[in-house]
Formats: sequence, C-alpha cells, structure tokens
Amino acid sequence: MKTLKRNLLLTFASGLTALLLSGPAHALTAGQFDFSDLSTQYGEPKVEVNLNANLMQIIGRFADQEDPEVAEILSKLETIQVRIYDLNEELETANAALDRVSNELKLDSWETLVTVNDNEENQKVRIFSKSTDQVIDGVVVMVVSPEKDGGEAVFINIVGEIDPANIAKVTDKINIEIN
Repeated sequence: MKTLKRNLLLTFASGLTALLLSGPAHALTAGQFDFSDLSTQYGEPKVEVNLNANLMQIIGRFADQEDPEVAEILSKLETIQVRIYDLNEELETANAALDRVSNELKLDSWETLVTVNDNEENQKVRIFSKSTDQVIDGVVVMVVSPEKDGGEAVFINIVGEIDPANIAKVTDKINIEIN
C-alpha cells in the first residue's frame, strides 16, 4: 500500500511539474499583449506602468469622489500597461519593431482600428482591439515619434471591458499622455 501511494504521489508530482514547465510563466488573458520582448529591441523603458485590477479598484475609489463615471469605467478594467522607450535617433529600428508587433497582433486576430503613417513628421500610430462576443477585451496603442529628445516609442495595453469612447477619460485620469 505504501508503494502504491508513493507511486501515485510521484506520478502526480511528475505530471504537475510537466504541466507547469510546458506552459508559459503566466497565461495572457483575452485582450492582453505581452510587451516584455520590446526591451530586447529598445533596452529598458524610460517609463513603465503596470496597473493590475487591485490598483485599478483603488484608483477607482479615489476617482469616485471626483468623477463617478470614470470610477465606473475603471471598475471594468483588469490591467493597464504602459512602456515608453527612448529611440536614441534609431527611428528605423523603432518602426521595424512597431511593424513586427502590428503583424503579431494581426496574426492573433486583433482588429486594426487606426493606422497613421505621417511621412512629413516621421510618425506612426497603430491602434488595435481584441473582442469577444461584441465586447472589447483589450486595446493596444502604439506610437513612434521622433519629435521629443531623439524620439520616443510608446506602447499601451488596456485590458478589460472597454468602451472606446472612454479611453481618453481613463488615460487623462491616470495622467497618461498619448501624443
């Protein structure tokens, strides 16, 4: 009997270990996009914001006093991730990264909402959304702009139940500039 229990325990432990090692470190939820590989392209971000559901609730409580509508919007969000990188005059590299991420999003069934290619200003903007059953689960905003101090690349991912008309209200409330 001891041998049977030991064998069952070893089998269970082996199976659990294999399951844990075979999958990603953390599964992405619908509407979430992993920006972690951007650091290999740009180095460390000069700004990194990671707001999870708990922090969104806290921000929502503070917002509730001033703007109940924004608090309601925030209560439906799961995460907001922001990465801002210096381009260091490497505009072509930044544009290639933006194009690569855009292609990855399209392959993963994200819908293109906005595409801007301003050749005079050398700016690119891409906005994508991912939906399930007529509900937007996530939005990705990407901007490459050479204007500020050698240029910036901005990547934003907002995850949760999203009404596109409310994105500006949320980003204004938590002081995220999309320029």
